[in-house]
Amino acid sequence: MAKSQPIIIYALTFLIITLFLKFFGLLNVDNNELLAYTFIFYGISSVYISFGRNKRLQLFIGTAIFLIGIVFFLISNFAIFSSSGLIFPSTLLILGISCWMLFLDNTNDKAILFVSIIFILLGIIYSISVGAMRVGSFVSSILSITAKYWAIVIITLIIVLLLKRDDKH
Repeated sequence: MAKSQPIIIYALTFLIITLFLKFFGLLNVDNNELLAYTFIFYGISSVYISFGRNKRLQLFIGTAIFLIGIVFFLISNFAIFSSSGLIFPSTLLILGISCWMLFLDNTNDKAILFVSIIFILLGIIYSISVGAMRVGSFVSSILSITAKYWAIVIITLIIVLLLKRDDKH
Protein backbone atom coordinates (compact mmCIF):
# COMPACT_ATOMS: atom_id res chain seq x y z
CA MET A 1 0.00 0.00 0.00
CA ALA A 2 1.32 3.43 -0.87
CA LYS A 3 2.37 5.56 2.09
CA SER A 4 -0.08 8.38 1.29
CA GLN A 5 -3.09 6.07 1.01
CA PRO A 6 -3.28 5.33 4.78
CA ILE A 7 -3.18 9.07 5.48
CA ILE A 8 -6.36 9.61 3.48
CA ILE A 9 -8.04 6.57 5.05
CA TYR A 10 -7.10 7.67 8.57
CA ALA A 11 -8.11 11.27 7.89
CA LEU A 12 -11.52 10.09 6.70
CA THR A 13 -11.75 7.78 9.74
CA PHE A 14 -10.89 10.75 11.94
CA LEU A 15 -13.58 12.85 10.28
CA ILE A 16 -16.20 10.09 10.58
CA ILE A 17 -15.43 9.50 14.26
CA THR A 18 -15.61 13.21 15.08
CA LEU A 19 -18.89 13.54 13.12
CA PHE A 20 -20.23 10.54 15.05
CA LEU A 21 -19.21 12.13 18.37
CA LYS A 22 -20.79 15.42 17.26
CA PHE A 23 -24.02 13.70 16.19
CA PHE A 24 -24.45 12.06 19.60
CA GLY A 25 -23.62 15.25 21.48
CA LEU A 26 -20.29 14.03 22.82
CA LEU A 27 -18.40 16.71 20.94
CA ASN A 28 -19.61 20.26 20.51
CA VAL A 29 -17.91 21.66 17.39
CA ASP A 30 -19.04 23.45 14.26
CA ASN A 31 -18.27 22.36 10.70
CA ASN A 32 -15.39 24.84 10.29
CA GLU A 33 -13.79 23.41 13.38
CA LEU A 34 -14.18 19.86 12.05
CA LEU A 35 -12.45 21.02 8.87
CA ALA A 36 -9.69 22.46 11.03
CA TYR A 37 -9.27 19.16 12.89
CA THR A 38 -9.17 17.24 9.62
CA PHE A 39 -6.49 19.59 8.23
CA ILE A 40 -4.50 19.29 11.44
CA PHE A 41 -4.71 15.53 11.42
CA TYR A 42 -3.93 15.21 7.70
CA GLY A 43 -0.98 17.58 8.07
CA ILE A 44 0.47 15.70 11.05
CA SER A 45 0.10 12.39 9.24
CA SER A 46 1.64 13.73 6.04
CA VAL A 47 4.61 15.20 7.90
CA TYR A 48 5.09 11.95 9.81
CA ILE A 49 5.20 9.90 6.62
CA SER A 50 7.38 12.29 4.60
CA PHE A 51 9.90 13.51 7.20
CA GLY A 52 13.32 11.91 6.72
CA ARG A 53 12.30 10.16 3.51
CA ASN A 54 13.36 12.81 0.97
CA LYS A 55 9.75 13.74 0.19
CA ARG A 56 10.26 17.46 0.55
CA LEU A 57 7.20 18.64 -1.39
CA GLN A 58 4.93 16.38 0.68
CA LEU A 59 6.66 17.60 3.85
CA PHE A 60 6.19 21.25 2.88
CA ILE A 61 2.54 20.78 1.89
CA GLY A 62 1.78 18.63 4.96
CA THR A 63 3.27 21.25 7.27
CA ALA A 64 1.32 24.01 5.52
CA ILE A 65 -1.96 22.06 5.70
CA PHE A 66 -1.37 21.40 9.40
CA LEU A 67 -0.75 25.09 10.07
CA ILE A 68 -3.76 26.15 7.99
CA GLY A 69 -5.80 23.81 10.18
CA ILE A 70 -4.40 25.59 13.23
CA VAL A 71 -5.44 28.95 11.77
CA PHE A 72 -8.97 27.64 11.07
CA PHE A 73 -9.09 26.30 14.62
CA LEU A 74 -8.06 29.65 16.07
CA ILE A 75 -10.64 31.49 13.99
CA SER A 76 -13.35 29.06 15.13
CA ASN A 77 -12.45 29.28 18.82
CA PHE A 78 -11.54 32.88 19.45
CA ALA A 79 -13.45 36.10 19.19
CA ILE A 80 -11.43 37.37 16.26
CA PHE A 81 -13.07 40.51 15.02
CA SER A 82 -11.24 40.59 11.71
CA SER A 83 -10.02 37.21 10.53
CA SER A 84 -8.76 38.93 7.38
CA GLY A 85 -6.10 40.54 9.59
CA LEU A 86 -4.72 37.07 10.26
CA ILE A 87 -4.19 36.16 6.62
CA PHE A 88 -0.96 38.08 5.97
CA PRO A 89 0.96 37.19 9.15
CA SER A 90 -0.36 33.62 9.05
CA THR A 91 0.83 33.21 5.48
CA LEU A 92 4.30 34.47 6.43
CA LEU A 93 4.48 32.18 9.46
CA ILE A 94 3.16 29.17 7.53
CA LEU A 95 5.74 29.69 4.78
CA GLY A 96 8.50 30.17 7.36
CA ILE A 97 7.62 27.14 9.47
CA SER A 98 7.14 24.96 6.38
CA CYS A 99 10.60 26.01 5.15
CA TRP A 100 12.01 25.36 8.62
CA MET A 101 10.64 21.79 8.44
CA LEU A 102 12.45 21.39 5.12
CA PHE A 103 15.64 22.53 6.85
CA LEU A 104 15.10 20.04 9.68
CA ASP A 105 14.69 17.34 7.06
CA ASN A 106 18.00 18.31 5.46
CA THR A 107 20.18 20.37 7.82
CA ASN A 108 22.77 20.90 5.08
CA ASP A 109 20.38 23.23 3.24
CA LYS A 110 21.36 26.52 4.90
CA ALA A 111 19.58 28.62 2.25
CA ILE A 112 16.20 27.20 3.26
CA LEU A 113 17.04 27.94 6.91
CA PHE A 114 17.72 31.56 5.98
CA VAL A 115 14.43 31.78 4.05
CA SER A 116 12.51 30.26 6.96
CA ILE A 117 14.01 32.68 9.48
CA ILE A 118 13.14 35.65 7.27
CA PHE A 119 9.50 34.55 6.85
CA ILE A 120 9.07 33.72 10.56
CA LEU A 121 10.60 37.00 11.68
CA LEU A 122 8.49 39.00 9.25
CA GLY A 123 5.34 37.25 10.51
CA ILE A 124 6.23 37.87 14.17
CA ILE A 125 7.26 41.49 13.61
CA TYR A 126 4.07 42.20 11.68
CA SER A 127 1.90 40.54 14.38
CA ILE A 128 3.57 42.46 17.17
CA SER A 129 3.44 45.77 15.29
CA VAL A 130 -0.32 45.54 14.73
CA GLY A 131 -0.95 44.26 18.27
CA ALA A 132 -2.31 40.89 17.20
CA MET A 133 -0.09 38.76 19.47
CA ARG A 134 -0.04 38.64 23.28
CA VAL A 135 1.76 35.70 24.88
CA GLY A 136 -0.19 35.49 28.17
CA SER A 137 -3.65 35.34 26.62
CA PHE A 138 -2.42 32.87 24.00
CA VAL A 139 -1.11 30.39 26.62
CA SER A 140 -4.27 30.57 28.75
CA SER A 141 -6.41 30.03 25.64
CA ILE A 142 -4.40 26.96 24.62
CA LEU A 143 -4.87 25.45 28.09
CA SER A 144 -8.64 26.00 28.05
CA ILE A 145 -8.93 24.59 24.52
CA THR A 146 -6.98 21.48 25.52
CA ALA A 147 -9.32 20.92 28.46
CA LYS A 148 -12.36 21.35 26.22
CA TYR A 149 -11.22 19.20 23.29
CA TRP A 150 -9.44 16.31 24.99
CA ALA A 151 -11.37 13.79 22.84
CA ILE A 152 -9.85 15.15 19.64
CA VAL A 153 -6.36 14.85 21.15
CA ILE A 154 -7.00 11.20 22.09
CA ILE A 155 -8.40 10.32 18.63
CA THR A 156 -5.38 11.95 16.98
CA LEU A 157 -2.94 10.06 19.21
CA ILE A 158 -4.64 6.74 18.44
CA ILE A 159 -4.50 7.37 14.70
CA VAL A 160 -0.83 8.41 14.88
CA LEU A 161 -0.11 5.16 16.73
CA LEU A 162 -1.90 3.26 13.96
CA LEU A 163 0.25 5.04 11.39
CA LYS A 164 3.38 4.02 13.32
CA ARG A 165 2.16 0.43 13.39
CA ASP A 166 1.54 0.48 9.62
CA ASP A 167 4.98 2.04 9.09
CA LYS A 168 6.66 -0.94 10.83
CA HIS A 169 4.97 -3.44 8.51
